[in-house]
Amino acid sequence: MSRHRAPEQPWQPPPLRQYGLLGDTKTAALTSQAGSVDWMCWPRFDSEPLFGRLIDHEHGGHFEIAVEGVTSTERRYRDWSTVLETTWETGTGRACLVEAMVMGPEPSVLVRRLSCTAGAVDVRVVYAPRPGLPGTDRRAPVVISLRPPMNVSDGRPAHLQLRQGESVTAILTDRDHLLSQAGGGELLDDTDRWWRRWSDEIRVGRHYSEVLVRSLINLRLLTYAPTGAPVAAPTTSLPEEIGSVRNWDYRFSWPRDASVGVAAFLAVGKRAEACAFSDWLVRCAGREERRIRVLYDLDGERPELEREVIGVSGYRGSLPVRVGNLAEGQHQLDVYGWVIDALWNMVDGGEALPADGRRALTAYANFVVDNWRRPDAGLWEVRDEPAHYVHSKVWAWIALDRAARTADALGMSRAPVARWQRERDILRDDIRRHGFDADRSCYVRAYGSNELDSALLLLPLTGFDRDDIERQAGTVDAIWQELSAGGPLLYRYPAGNDGLPGAEGAFLPCSFWLLEALLRLGRQEEGVRLFEQVLDLAGELLLLPEEIDPGTGAYLGNYPLALSQAGLVHAVIEVQRALDV
Repeated sequence: MSRHRAPEQPWQPPPLRQYGLLGDTKTAALTSQAGSVDWMCWPRFDSEPLFGRLIDHEHGGHFEIAVEGVTSTERRYRDWSTVLETTWETGTGRACLVEAMVMGPEPSVLVRRLSCTAGAVDVRVVYAPRPGLPGTDRRAPVVISLRPPMNVSDGRPAHLQLRQGESVTAILTDRDHLLSQAGGGELLDDTDRWWRRWSDEIRVGRHYSEVLVRSLINLRLLTYAPTGAPVAAPTTSLPEEIGSVRNWDYRFSWPRDASVGVAAFLAVGKRAEACAFSDWLVRCAGREERRIRVLYDLDGERPELEREVIGVSGYRGSLPVRVGNLAEGQHQLDVYGWVIDALWNMVDGGEALPADGRRALTAYANFVVDNWRRPDAGLWEVRDEPAHYVHSKVWAWIALDRAARTADALGMSRAPVARWQRERDILRDDIRRHGFDADRSCYVRAYGSNELDSALLLLPLTGFDRDDIERQAGTVDAIWQELSAGGPLLYRYPAGNDGLPGAEGAFLPCSFWLLEALLRLGRQEEGVRLFEQVLDLAGELLLLPEEIDPGTGAYLGNYPLALSQAGLVHAVIEVQRALDV
């Protein structure tokens, strides 16, 4: 006998913080607190979305296994694992959804199993793959197997009731690589064991060890294992302001992110992951005749040109939706410093630098010598006229400093080293002369500007101006005061000064840079307190966004962001060092 069901309300995407991340280091899925996979590209991070309802609620697909009448929800990853468990309570029972992307199989496999653990629950299953943007194609490259069998063709909802001890299992895989329905639980357990073995190798330290492990797992999920490329985020066009035009595609690899990842994985003893990132950097370098690109696709090639997709609704009406990223054509001087710093960290950590790595280091250091006097687009990829950004100049200094250190450590030719050191010292004097505001005792955003830039919070971590603590502290304090967004949050730079309309949220990595700077300056109490405040902003799954709305706490921008996850890793390591003293 069929039951009467109330008419459905138009679907609206939930807050980003309600999404969990499932992944296998080839692609990833965002699964909501209500049990719906609303975003998953297939078969790679940068492929067309198979489920794209998150930014295309009119046409995009989704895959829902949900319990009706939920009164409370709890979510957790299994300890030291990526297996996600969502427990729902209803007026009649309790159920637990266990889901993961399986480690190992090629191509990817998604397993979802809902079990009734008490009483009885009403379940709704909707399987509606809609490849592409907009999601109008119904010829999916995947198939689903369900146990018990049910008719979910063409996105029609299936309803059933589960009693205690009963379950429903779904396995999603490539159309040409079918798996047995009976293997769902085994695949989940195998994946759980894989990640536990991986996590066992982490040097966890004595403080905040659970935060460190979870952050590293999340960061590892944002890696494309076949090439070693870091993925900035698994999403595109999630807005920095709801309803604004600040919507970018982050399904690419930034050398800057790879450098931060190298340092993060090296610090906890994960040398294989650090080497994968540095190898990817060197491979990218070997393909460039002149300069390193700002970003690459997952294969280390030039990404597709940026375009706006027509006929897509956008996340909560935020348009345009973009595919590709225009920043790949910019000149960003700081990238050379990040890349060479990553190579230096590998060498300093005892790793060899192959011949192609040495050639890349030499070529990049020489490029910096020849080009540091040019204005650039800066770290923030401002879509405006280039400027002499101080952060860019500092990282050009780092490029020359670390190149000279690396060459000395490896016994490379002295002739270019002397040139790098000489130009490094000239550059240092130039920054101190033109990039510092003596009246305010702080470094500024760009030569001739009186604005500040949160990227300069990194100064105490770089070794630049090492002997001038007053300049470093003055810069940190000025940024903390003038760019504060309340609590532990900061804006990247003064609002509206980037050539784009609208506003944005507070950029979360800046909070990690601030607390690290405070700890490096010996201000332990302030740094640890700030760290605790940032943790309070993180959700239960420790998945971190690009930005946070200071007024509401809402997550903004592409999610989860690798740079934020790496920032949390580095923050925990700095806090551990401070507390162990």
